[in-house]
Amino acid sequence: MFIHTNRLLIGDQQKAAATVLGQAFAKDSFMAYVLPDANTRVQQLTKLFLPLIRCSQRNGGVDITAGGGGVLAWVPGKVFSSPIKFLELFRSGMLWIPGLVGLSAFKRLKVHDDVCEHALIQHAPKDFAYIWAVGVRPDQAGKGLGKQMIQSALNDMRQQGYTTCWLRTENPHNVGLYEHLGFQQVHTEIPSGRQQQYWVMFQNL
Repeated sequence: MFIHTNRLLIGDQQKAAATVLGQAFAKDSFMAYVLPDANTRVQQLTKLFLPLIRCSQRNGGVDITAGGGGVLAWVPGKVFSSPIKFLELFRSGMLWIPGLVGLSAFKRLKVHDDVCEHALIQHAPKDFAYIWAVGVRPDQAGKGLGKQMIQSALNDMRQQGYTTCWLRTENPHNVGLYEHLGFQQVHTEIPSGRQQQYWVMFQNL
């Protein structure tokens, strides 16, 4: 069912995986807030997710469903609990995100992410795994691919010695889905001056 791709994807394959996530999040309300132009959103999201794919391959894992309809990327929690080294920023392409998606979009994303990541670090234990992104292409929705990718990733995390998995979502419809998969709500808030609520959730492994 899965192509386990940790450290295996190359250029075009990385972009294809990022495009799947871009398509999956094209109508997401938070991403619409970050990238208001619907006509260019998938393209911009692909640029945003590509460094995430690269970073996940080197530090955690990437799962792609057979046929390429779904992608999940996860990383160790240390990615958030300590500054990412310059070399990783450079190698993954994260260093260039402001120029790729535009300064205004980057500022909206960063202000929100900083609040969420602060809450994550406050609540999570020292060593944890984090699902950075999971998405299914719209034409593949409803087939249970997201659930299967999450279960596969959780097994990988267990095998690598992690004891908890954490994630966050800005989509209220996803909260119940994650709870059904065994995740528990730990924290939720609407950052001051904004209308984008988020939820931090975790599951013991």
